[in-house]
Amino acid sequence: MHVTVLREIPEGAALSGSWNRLVERMEHPEVFFTYQWALAASRAFRATLSPLLFLMHEGDELCGVAALAVPSEKPGSACFLTASTADYCDIVSAPDTRASVLTCLIREVANLKLRALTLASVPSDSLTCKELPVIARALRFHLRSRLAYECGLVEFGSQYQRQTIAHTVTHKSREQRGLKKLSKLGTVRLIHLTRPDETSSSLPQIVVAQVSRFFATNRISPLVGHERRVFLRELTSLVSVAEWLKISELQINGQPVAWNYGFRFGDSWFWYLPSFKIEYDTCSPGSCLLRLLVEEGCADPSLRWLDLGLGDESYKDRFATTTRTTRHIQLSRSLLQHALITCRQLVTTAATRFPNVADLVRRARHSIRSLSLRLHNDGPKSTITRVARRVVRLAASRDEVLFFEATAAGSGDRSNVRLEPMTWENLAKAGVENADDSDTLQYLMRAAARLKNEATEGFVLHDHAANAVHFLSVTNLQKFYAGEIDYTLNFGQSADALIFDCWTPPRYRGLGYYPLAISLATAELRKNASNVWIFCMATNTPSAKGILKAGFTYRFSLVRRRKLGLSTVVRQDKTTALISLSAGGTGSHPGSAVAGNSDRGFGRPELR
Repeated sequence: MHVTVLREIPEGAALSGSWNRLVERMEHPEVFFTYQWALAASRAFRATLSPLLFLMHEGDELCGVAALAVPSEKPGSACFLTASTADYCDIVSAPDTRASVLTCLIREVANLKLRALTLASVPSDSLTCKELPVIARALRFHLRSRLAYECGLVEFGSQYQRQTIAHTVTHKSREQRGLKKLSKLGTVRLIHLTRPDETSSSLPQIVVAQVSRFFATNRISPLVGHERRVFLRELTSLVSVAEWLKISELQINGQPVAWNYGFRFGDSWFWYLPSFKIEYDTCSPGSCLLRLLVEEGCADPSLRWLDLGLGDESYKDRFATTTRTTRHIQLSRSLLQHALITCRQLVTTAATRFPNVADLVRRARHSIRSLSLRLHNDGPKSTITRVARRVVRLAASRDEVLFFEATAAGSGDRSNVRLEPMTWENLAKAGVENADDSDTLQYLMRAAARLKNEATEGFVLHDHAANAVHFLSVTNLQKFYAGEIDYTLNFGQSADALIFDCWTPPRYRGLGYYPLAISLATAELRKNASNVWIFCMATNTPSAKGILKAGFTYRFSLVRRRKLGLSTVVRQDKTTALISLSAGGTGSHPGSAVAGNSDRGFGRPELR
């Protein structure tokens, strides 16, 4: 058996055909092992992964494939090329040649001077898990293997078992209620998309639904990343031509509300990337879709199982009839590295037994990473100064919040922008646009949490190219909580609107979008609100300047003084924070405190 090592995935029907025929001979063929999956990954992740393809031949016959890659941040190690996208990974070969193929692979890894090899998500029932420990020991590699994931399966079995499963899922109360709610909204229909033109047009909707669903649960979807979306586009193109892709849509009156980006490969149907429109969350559309797929699978005698894939979501437990596990295998040539891997796994295992300790470790690790990043970006001097200021503030501090009322129309060119209500769709698109901006992503998660709350609404300002350049939220003044000073205001039955938590992504700052956005929002809010208010910290001079430019007038301040843990909040009708700014409707004069107009029937804010 001889080995060929390539630094790319060659494109051509010859390799594709022989590779996939080998996949079909494996003990459990999976779409994740195919040539198309590896090619899509190599195209999408070329910036961070360098493909390392091992082809084993006996004569002219291909008998083994190992699609590995070298990560750019770990040049001395290798991993599966598809590790970040595939639910299962394995070395491709027929069962009777697996040992020989693995032996050739490990020898070539040693010849290439790679110090470590990580094989993630290998099915526990694969021969790889059985053969590899013996081979690694013989070739002087240290091996560490641990349980990785447990994947739920709906295994259909005999005709009696199929009837039992079908009867069970049709009587699940949650899905019964969900389908009943959906049927009140219109005609419910399940369709499957398999043609390349159908699948490619459905993909953008799935991405938007997935990103917004993650935002709604205070998470960031992997699909905000450019590489992941490129991978999905490439994969869609490749596997739909091979007729393995099966996108299932749950529709209401012809409009999709839930999807499963899945695969039909051999006798397996895969639940790979499910998603739904968050607006229909109360109807459980994702679970309803899964129920319908299980029913359909029970009626298909050619189908062995519906694989629910990675992830420990609770809804899977209600459908799964059995499970399948995977293992995470790490091989290293260095005894020290092996010892470190072993210690890390022991710590991880111990942490899972003690959740409080695990949470403490995670927070400590996050703090260390944040400090390291700040040191790298700002330098030691700036970082030490920042930490010192925070320590001083713990002992004594003074925070002033300025409140402004809209009294005039703001200035600025409004011809090339438009203000739209905040929706799940434009939040998701903004997440994709700002995938590399962690601060903006954090803001979008806050905005998503408020979008679920009927007491608040939001607006998004788009420029001429439809880019989201500014975001803001709006609420009623009644019992508004000002987190900046940890204080709750009480304005009785005031019908006034308050603009708060405004955000401009860093790349659009300094272009005048902030005053333009709050000015346009004010015009919209005045249709229903008697007055429109906004506030900012006294130290935020750029924000105050933008507020004044938008046609707002300073009215009063709330000042919190904190000393040795004791905190008091008082109102004052004058401030020195705006002295350096132009008069602009404030009634201020250089060198004097700016006075607010308290004769507005506004009432005194009360502590809550």
